[in-house]
Amino acid sequence: MRPSRLIPARLAGASVRIGETAGFMVAVTAAGELILRLPAGAAGFRRRLLGWGCVIVPGRPGPVRRTLAHGTRFQLKVWQACRRIKPGRTMTYGALAKSIGCRSAQAVGAALGANPLAVLIPCHRVVSATGPGGFAWGLARKRRWLRAERDGLAG
Repeated sequence: MRPSRLIPARLAGASVRIGETAGFMVAVTAAGELILRLPAGAAGFRRRLLGWGCVIVPGRPGPVRRTLAHGTRFQLKVWQACRRIKPGRTMTYGALAKSIGCRSAQAVGAALGANPLAVLIPCHRVVSATGPGGFAWGLARKRRWLRAERDGLAG
């Protein structure tokens, strides 16, 4: 599932249900909006939802009707640019920064580190000029996802 564009989410007071699917923890609102998708076992999953002002309710998530991304305008701009990187390809933090008119590769890295929608916003495709760079869910996972995309097994 790939969102056509990122929509800023306003989540204070939103009721969400959480569950696990295909190796990812997901949070879906009562209206069917996917707002958080992180690798299973991601530390801070519930804490992030509560920090956004969400109310976690019991029960399994319902069907997803659309995808919302909760972030600042700058984060949304970075995430949208990141989504233009084709599967199996990579781009450096600096090149991504330049593509959006930003002079700070570090600011781009910080925005990618706040990515709420793993794989849907493919931040694993952004690397440093000297190696793989960082990754919130571990470099081994980043390398695995990139290899799967290069081998045509994902994307």
